[in-house]
Amino acid sequence: MIPCVLWILSGLLCLACAEQDVPMADDYNMYQREIDLSIPFEQREVNPPLLIHGEPIFSPRGRRPSSVVNNNLNDFPPGKPTRANIGNICRKTRTVVTYGAEHLPQTGFSHLSRQGDAINSVEEGYARCCAQSEKLRCALDVWKNGMDKFCTNEFSVKTRHYHCCKKSDVERESCFTNDAPNPNYISSAPLLEAGSADIPSVPGPRSMKLCSLHSKCSDNPEEKYRLSDLAFPPGEPKSSNIQNICKLRKFRPLYTDNVLPKSGFGHYVRRAKAIYRAESEFKKCCKTEDVTCAHRGWQKALSKFCDKEQEVKTKHYECCKKKDQASMFRCFASEAPFPEYDKEVETLNFSNITESILEKVCTESKLITKQKQLPLLISGLKDSCCSVPQDKRLPCAQEQKENFMKTLCGPKKDSWKDTQKCCSKDELEREECFDFYLQNISMALSHRIQTE
Repeated sequence: MIPCVLWILSGLLCLACAEQDVPMADDYNMYQREIDLSIPFEQREVNPPLLIHGEPIFSPRGRRPSSVVNNNLNDFPPGKPTRANIGNICRKTRTVVTYGAEHLPQTGFSHLSRQGDAINSVEEGYARCCAQSEKLRCALDVWKNGMDKFCTNEFSVKTRHYHCCKKSDVERESCFTNDAPNPNYISSAPLLEAGSADIPSVPGPRSMKLCSLHSKCSDNPEEKYRLSDLAFPPGEPKSSNIQNICKLRKFRPLYTDNVLPKSGFGHYVRRAKAIYRAESEFKKCCKTEDVTCAHRGWQKALSKFCDKEQEVKTKHYECCKKKDQASMFRCFASEAPFPEYDKEVETLNFSNITESILEKVCTESKLITKQKQLPLLISGLKDSCCSVPQDKRLPCAQEQKENFMKTLCGPKKDSWKDTQKCCSKDELEREECFDFYLQNISMALSHRIQTE
């Protein structure tokens, strides 16, 4: 009798356990799992997973990867291809990262996988484009299609979408362009942790750059230098680039002795001094833009560089190992990251004037795009907006843009060709129409170190 009663009570207790409410984690998109109640388990309070970019982080397999900055891959979004950066995109020695399953967490972080897929797709397209004659047009199509496909994939999930995808057409492109962490596709190769997604598939050169005067690292002389790219070797002077060599000289950095490290970093110092020697030689030739003179100075600077390389026991620069000078100079010419001396040239979108664009305009800069009406806008921004407090800069820029349109559609209406018929539209449509004229504006921006 007693065993029978115990059996009945045991059955009732099991039934009560089976009917207990089990909280579901629907808010975190977790998978439902079938629970075998015949297996003993311990009930305890479970903290919900943390959310980043609207998705759960699971540890340890879901830990935040080292290649993430501000919840995005550190090279996402890729920069929009332009005339100024297509040479870097197609540079054979450019660092290219391919994101695979082994590089990213297998749990959570699905937004990183979508970003990685977009980068992979764009880079695969670039590889095809760089073998064609119309490199820029092809690369631009690849980039646009890649960003559109990325946004399509973003909207296929219910988590928070990348903010640029909420825009459309030109606004979406401008948003991705402004967000790009490396718009000029400048490679750098800092020391990396093994297994990191940051490890490049093609090793890049090691070099350094100075901290800005306002940077905390400038307080400590020992931390004054950080890894970055020097524009080394300098491109071979020729008729196609002599104007850039001469007219953009004041925008390029000069590596004088007072800004170079006093010890260590020998590879960086030798390259920086070679750039300085080349620039000093160019100065002698630029009065008449003499290509022969500049070419001779370029050879002189690089020959001196190789002499200095041979004086040390560390690994020498590859071009300096060539058996004859002709091969050595061909090697240097092919390795130049900016053969047209256009590193300082950036393409800006003035249809959407951001704080970043204003910052660039307000530094030492020069308008390159040859449009008669544009200097009016640039001078207005420089004269009126650069000296006002930070919080008033953007309203000032918008006001200058409106004044620019009123002037062109008023007193200066007959001084330029309004191919888009913007001046005949009402005020709201006119501003949208003028965006056509204000995109892809090339400017030279100073890269000179502030301590010079």
